[in-house]
Amino acid sequence: MCNDPRREGYEQQAMGVNTSEAAVLDGVDFQIINRLVENGRESFADLGKAVGLSPHGAADRVRRLQRDGVISGFTAVVALVNVGRALDAFIDVRLRSTTASEAFEAFALGLPAVQEIAFVTGRFDYHVRVACHGADDLDRTVRAIRQEGGAAQTETRIALRATRAANRIS
Repeated sequence: MCNDPRREGYEQQAMGVNTSEAAVLDGVDFQIINRLVENGRESFADLGKAVGLSPHGAADRVRRLQRDGVISGFTAVVALVNVGRALDAFIDVRLRSTTASEAFEAFALGLPAVQEIAFVTGRFDYHVRVACHGADDLDRTVRAIRQEGGAAQTETRIALRATRAANRIS
């Protein structure tokens, strides 16, 4: 865990912990959220026009949603295949009993191929998604996790096809 109090809620949310009461949202808030999920760069003028608000009204709503922690940020979605990372794989990791979770997370997040890490229930401790340049890069990544990351066991699967959900919120 990070000692930065600004990240505390984010880390707890990422771990599935309900950190506070849910924000009270109306239909316009959900419309705004769903439009921003589709296009996080939409102008306040276009956003307001689409949901029946002035540009200033739309901006106020977005700022409130950010302040309330409903919108936690905006990000670019990178087509990994277009930057040479076409091999998409999942590595399930069981840690050695002597490996601290925090140490493993810090190590794994420092590997260039790692896209996300999830602490999970079941047979394994972590589900690690990687985007590799090819089979050799995947092999190096798995070896690093086993030899330097403190893994007792790994199981790797290559994704043949992946589809993203629309992430519509209601």
